[in-house]
This record gives sequence, C-alpha cells and structure tokens, in this order.
Amino acid sequence: MNHYCPYCNSEQEYYIEKRIFKHYKGVDVNIEENVPICKKCKNELIINNIEDENLKRIYNKYREIKNIITPSEIKDLREKYNISQRELTAILDFGKMTINRYENGALPSKSQSDYLRLISKDNNEFFNKVKEAYSTNRISEKTFIKIKNIINNQSIHDNNYELKLYIENELKTSPNIFNGFTVFNLDKLQNLISYIASKTKLYLTSLNKYLWFIDMISYNKRAVSITGLIYVHEKYGPVIINRKYEEISKLDNKYKRDDKEKKDGSIQSIITSNGNYELSSFNDKEIEIIDYVINLFSNKSVEEISNLSHQELAWKNTKRFQKISFEYADNLNILNLK
Repeated sequence: MNHYCPYCNSEQEYYIEKRIFKHYKGVDVNIEENVPICKKCKNELIINNIEDENLKRIYNKYREIKNIITPSEIKDLREKYNISQRELTAILDFGKMTINRYENGALPSKSQSDYLRLISKDNNEFFNKVKEAYSTNRISEKTFIKIKNIINNQSIHDNNYELKLYIENELKTSPNIFNGFTVFNLDKLQNLISYIASKTKLYLTSLNKYLWFIDMISYNKRAVSITGLIYVHEKYGPVIINRKYEEISKLDNKYKRDDKEKKDGSIQSIITSNGNYELSSFNDKEIEIIDYVINLFSNKSVEEISNLSHQELAWKNTKRFQKISFEYADNLNILNLK
C-alpha cells in the first residue's frame, strides 16, 4: 500500500499500526484505531478514508455510551412523517445543512438528540413544532397539511389514542409545587413504568409508591420532579390524583397489566414490561435516581414499601385525599436508608 508522505516528499509504502483511542469529549471510548505509518521515515500519515473509518468507530461508541440518536433513527423519523431533510430542518429551525450532516454521521448535541428522539415518539410534541413552523412561515401550507393528515391517520390506528388524550387532559397542569414544577408527559411516564417493570416484579399497588419516591427524590436533588404527576394522601400511601393509575395501567403499548384473582377473592394486578421503553426519555441524573429507588425496593414487599411512605413527613403532615406538596422533599427519610 502506497501513499504520499510529506516527510519524504514522495510516494511511500506504509503499514497500519493498531492503537487505542481512549477519550472523546471526556468519555472513555477505548476504541481501536488504524494509524498509517510510513515504512521509510516511520512518521504518521493522514489518509482520509482511514481517518473517516476511525472517526466513525469513535462516534458510534460515543453514541452508544451517551445514548445519542443514530443517523438511521433520524431517517426513520423523516420516513414516519414523510418529510425531506429540508422540511425537518425548517420545522426544527436548525441550520440549513444540520439534518444532512447528522444523517451522514455527524454528532448532534445531547439536547438535540433527546429532542429528535422525543418527536419521533410523540406526535403531539412534533405537531406543536409543525404548527409553530407553519405560523412563522418556515414551512408551506402543503407541508403542514401533509403532516397533519399523516399524524391524524396514525392516531386513528393507535388503540390507546382516546385513553391517552383523556389521561393527558386530566393530568396535565402548568408547573407548580404539587407537580414538582414539571409538565406532565404521558410518554415519559409510560417509559418509566415499563423500565421499572423490566427490573422488578411490579404490583399495581406499589406503582404509586415507586413513582412518588422517584419524583420526591428528584425534587430533593434537582428541584424538579420527573413525571409531573400530582399525588394525594391515601390510606396505603401517596397515589396519583383521582386514582388515574387505573387508567394509566391499562395502556398496553409499553407494558401489560395482568389481573389475577387470589384465593380470598381479591384481585392482584401485576404490570409487566413489553421491553420497548426508551431510556432516551431520561437524562443521566434521572436514570440514577430511578435505579436507586428500584434497587432500594427490589427485595421489599408491597406492605414494606407502603410502610416506608408512611414514615415520611409528607404522609404524616397531610390528611386523606389532600394533595401532597413537593416542599416535603426537603426532608426525606428514604435517603437515609441503605
């Protein structure tokens, strides 16, 4: 194999030396890269196609570690809504060649990656962006109507569509102290429930406690909750307001609810994951909090988890059916457990 060597100022034979590329943007990637070396002078050469392959492997490893959206996922997003690179760029108000570069391997920022993933799953979020783009003349009426019709057709074929709309209308409120200053996002909640159910045996009676503790710890650590849910004081612990956990548990695109009759005639409900949760819905700190609660409760019974909620000031200082303020997150006994 020959290539021009600037040190020898002539075409020279070269060989490939294997090296480990350790760090990229502060992340340990530890990727093997191919380094061309001139046989005559032993200096490194820059050969474009080899550099491109090295960079591709580094990017792919970085994407895997940081959960960055892939070029194929961005293409799938465009195919889902039948839009061109130019149309998607206009809708998102990105730079002219941004989507083209991402689809050809360039790395988006984590925030852009997370948003692209969000709109690929959440039709409502994407259509809000489409309406904004249309109102500011970034896209044509033809593009707007095309996307609107596609989303409407997708909604008709979603068995959960009407139930989702009902739940969102009931639970979505502006940021306040009772929802942890977070706007409720049903897709994010479903991903959370599916993830929890994939890691532990999740009973419906414990679901509220898992979610409440995750949100309270999140507020303690970050001053915002994760789900945007509002909780009230109930006999066996905090529950989602108006018992909406019943409707939420009946959605079946991310998890399944299985009701079984026990010997005493009571019904025991278990939620199992479909395995298709999207961790890209959560940032690293949120996942850390979620895993903390899952690990803490994994070997505890339904009764033990309920009792833990009763030890919190949020429970002791409120009455039945009263909304629970996230102000109580400042003092959490759960954080002292090992």
